[in-house]
Amino acid sequence: MDDARAPALKAVKTFAAPDPEACRDMTDVRQGVDEIDRMLVALIARRQGYMDAAARIKTDRNVVRDEKRINDVLAKVKAECERQGLSYEAIAEPVWREMMERCIAYEFVVWDELRAPGKASKP
Repeated sequence: MDDARAPALKAVKTFAAPDPEACRDMTDVRQGVDEIDRMLVALIARRQGYMDAAARIKTDRNVVRDEKRINDVLAKVKAECERQGLSYEAIAEPVWREMMERCIAYEFVVWDELRAPGKASKP
């Protein structure tokens, strides 16, 4: 892989699976997909940790959902898609919108739990 994606991919992890262009059969393809899925789970788990931190830090429930931030994230994702050669419209935008909606819903739950009556300590 000699394009702009190479440095970003190496920053994530060195892949054990072959590059997509080098796959000889569906076993190779599935090995690559499974490897990426494991990395995605780890990255999304880390993202969830930041939602926990946001719920702890934000003092007003009304700022949990931030439309300006949503638009900012989507703009950054679109720019990165252009650099990486990923279809923004077909793949990235719907995936990110869904992930952000799920993260916002999760953050609301955590925000409420942290401030529930009878909670021993304040966030």
